[in-house]
Amino acid sequence: MKRQYIILLALLTALAACNGAPANGTNGNNAQQQAATSTPIPTAPSVARPTYLVQRGDVQETLSFQGRWQPRDQVSLQFVLDGTVRRVNVRRNDTVKAGDLLADYQIQTLENQLADARLSLEAAKTSLESGGETTVGSVADAQVALANAKLGLDQTKIGSPWTQVASAKVALENAQLTLDSAQRNYDDAISRANTAASAVDSAFDQLEKAKNGLRSAQISYDAAAQSWAEYQYTIAKAENSVIQADITLEKARRGGTDPTKAQQVASAQLKVDQLEEQIRQSSLYATIDGEVLEVDIKPGDAVKAFTTVIIIGRAEPKEVVASVAIGDAQKMSIGLVGVCQQINRPDTAVQCIVRRIPLNAREADQTTRVAASFDQLATNQIIEADMPLQVRKNVLWLPPVAIRTFQNRTFVVIQTPDGTRVADVELGLQTTDRDEIKEPSSIKEGDVIVGP
Repeated sequence: MKRQYIILLALLTALAACNGAPANGTNGNNAQQQAATSTPIPTAPSVARPTYLVQRGDVQETLSFQGRWQPRDQVSLQFVLDGTVRRVNVRRNDTVKAGDLLADYQIQTLENQLADARLSLEAAKTSLESGGETTVGSVADAQVALANAKLGLDQTKIGSPWTQVASAKVALENAQLTLDSAQRNYDDAISRANTAASAVDSAFDQLEKAKNGLRSAQISYDAAAQSWAEYQYTIAKAENSVIQADITLEKARRGGTDPTKAQQVASAQLKVDQLEEQIRQSSLYATIDGEVLEVDIKPGDAVKAFTTVIIIGRAEPKEVVASVAIGDAQKMSIGLVGVCQQINRPDTAVQCIVRRIPLNAREADQTTRVAASFDQLATNQIIEADMPLQVRKNVLWLPPVAIRTFQNRTFVVIQTPDGTRVADVELGLQTTDRDEIKEPSSIKEGDVIVGP
């Protein structure tokens, strides 16, 4: 028994030696590999979700936009003929006086013709005044010419268009009164929340009709005024003809020059007048004292008649002129008070008031105008405007990121000492940084909300 124990002990010792690392120089096939051990995989630490506090305060929807500080009273200038621009004498922000030449067409040919016509006129006048060089007409012919000139003057006076001018002026004033009344009715209709949509549409249609009526009346008045100016010009010419015929008669009685020379002077003068008028229509002049706001032409440009190419405005008063999307502009109302400041200059913030908004997308002027007061601010500076559209005072609110939606459900996750729970909420006014929580609500001021 003792011997068997010794043999067993020897076998265990040999087996332990075989499981150890092989000695140097031994055959690798006889070495035994150690048993593999598992490596634990680290668990990612849990990420803390952001939390938000339910607060009470004001929620305000604000419309923000930018505009330029420009004159309130602006005039758009157009050529009345097609042509090619020769020169432009002004740039943006230049100061101009009424009557200054701002731009003109390539009219070198007309200018050369005018110079020749003026020389011809001077030559005709000199020939008329020199006398004795041509056959003297009879006194009788000169008397007949004078009588005809006086008859022409009398006939011209009979055709006075003054009554048309007076009637057109009265019609224009009545059209303006009609437009003012239609504007008041429309403003009143849109200012009352209980006004029926049909009543607003009717008021708008009447306003558009009144605008069209005013434009038509203005055109009629302008046409009548032009007829009156042409009539005055015709009267002056007829009076000159009488004077000239009288002079011719005197010269004929004294043995003076040929009466036909007077007609040569008149023809030369008419040619000069016609060329001067063509040059005037091919030139663009400032109609008021002010500043140049826009210049949309350069030398060599082909321009169509009645296309706005230069805009000038009176130096004062100025206001914010902005291009706001029609949908956003109509969220505001005339008289709405907001805050305006120079771009990136909060220290310049002042109170400002909406003075004008476009009534519809068909209106020619689509600008929004805001009245403000800035001291010594240069024209065309960029102004930022913030206009409050809606405000909810003393309400519960959360930042939009704290509120979750799933299908048709709007809810939040509330953190409590016992864990988290879900609570449905109803939203009121929603803005970029605050959402109103309508009350009564399942959450209250001070609750901690777990973000998604």
